[in-house]
Amino acid sequence: MDVLDKRRPIRATIIGILSIVAGLIYLFPVLDVFGLGDLIELSAQSFQAGPLVLTAFVLAIANFILGVGCLYGWRPIWFYLVIISVINFFVAMIALLNANFNNWDTMPILVVWFAISIYVLYSVQTRKTRAWFHI
Repeated sequence: MDVLDKRRPIRATIIGILSIVAGLIYLFPVLDVFGLGDLIELSAQSFQAGPLVLTAFVLAIANFILGVGCLYGWRPIWFYLVIISVINFFVAMIALLNANFNNWDTMPILVVWFAISIYVLYSVQTRKTRAWFHI
């Protein structure tokens, strides 16, 4: 069966879109350094030029590559997705366990982050998703 004959699973599409959105979010500090953060109402004092912005830029590029790779079913992307989803799961779990329950403003973000990490970790292991990546 040719790749063009196969239909992309909805889970691969969702993971690809989530990765691209995450890449856009990681670009916010970079835009803020270049003075474009005011266009999207970012706080200018939260990010400064330096290693954090460079790291955010690298993560943005990596997430864009992961997103496009998910949408096209590139085989090496599946392995990176598994590694990143396991890391993301544990980081989200630690963040949720260390959360300050007196500050309810951040709690929905942490819960959504944890839920997305569980969803991605489960989704990359399904039969259809593995077939899409030729695994």
